[in-house]
Amino acid sequence: MLLSKAELNESAQTHPEVAAFQAKYPQPPPSTDPLAARRALRGFIEANVKRLGPAPSDCEEFYHDVEMRDGFRSSAKICKPAKAQPGPLIVLLFGGGFIGGDNDQLTETARICVRSFGATVVNISYRCGPEYKFPFAQHDAWDNLYWIAENATTPLLAADPTKGFIIGGVSAGAAIAAALSRKFQEESLAYPLTGQWLAAPSLMHSGCCPPEYKSRYISLEQNSSASSSLAKESLRMMMDAVQWDRDSDLRYAANSKTPLAGQPRTFLQVCGQDPLRDDGLIYEEMLKNASVPTKLDLYPGCPHAHWASMRGLTVANRALIDTIVGIGWLLGTKVARPTAAEAWKVALA
Repeated sequence: MLLSKAELNESAQTHPEVAAFQAKYPQPPPSTDPLAARRALRGFIEANVKRLGPAPSDCEEFYHDVEMRDGFRSSAKICKPAKAQPGPLIVLLFGGGFIGGDNDQLTETARICVRSFGATVVNISYRCGPEYKFPFAQHDAWDNLYWIAENATTPLLAADPTKGFIIGGVSAGAAIAAALSRKFQEESLAYPLTGQWLAAPSLMHSGCCPPEYKSRYISLEQNSSASSSLAKESLRMMMDAVQWDRDSDLRYAANSKTPLAGQPRTFLQVCGQDPLRDDGLIYEEMLKNASVPTKLDLYPGCPHAHWASMRGLTVANRALIDTIVGIGWLLGTKVARPTAAEAWKVALA
């Protein structure tokens, strides 16, 4: 979705709901300590898991260790229907700037997908910096995806990937999902991916943004102070902690040389005040030009992944509802917005 310069500028203007929220709950200063940032994120995740409580009776939820290429045992959180025919397979990757987050983060999304689509959902783990440098996270995700595809129809996962095989994530998780979706054009999985969900994704930098779009790649500077989590100081901290390779196709999907026409249908969620806004807008345009079916929801005036921290606001509820409607679109299933709102237990937006 290409916006004019005026539209880009307008999308970066703070939404009134967001302004009121931030006035009431001021943002913390940008973090320069990766371990402190990780602890803060873990506290947020733990509070959310506590709010959710145990899995509903019609969902079976458990952890399973998957062996990585170096022998490390990586924890996967599996959520599937307690009693149902095999359904679609969805793999989710958490966000956290490659320095934090874990496989509990998207528990609510997983449970809703189980109940809405009869899907088996696997929230995978990947190792983060500063202890584990690039490309540990990407290799862990790769090894998880390979194992999941190989074991999709076993009793453990009890899925049918021919009904849909989706990879998706938020922020850093979306970056990894997009990069691996391109890599799996080179090295096939046991079942092909049929869709990808990219929420607030990091997909390119100025050096690999295609020349025809460079004039519209402005959000990294334009929105550099909109969110403390992705302020310049925070981004520098993440880069120093993980030491990723800017030229690698494992870090940025736009670095990939594989044909975009080989990508599965793609659903993107993009925030107008996000430094990563133009990554999503431009990448979606690239996919469309390659005749890949796409769906994009834009949230003008909202900071990076605002739905996670601003739940209850109309703009946040809208994004949560869009997530389930969009994943339904990836699976060829129409989800009514009131149904999605009820699943999240939020007001219709």
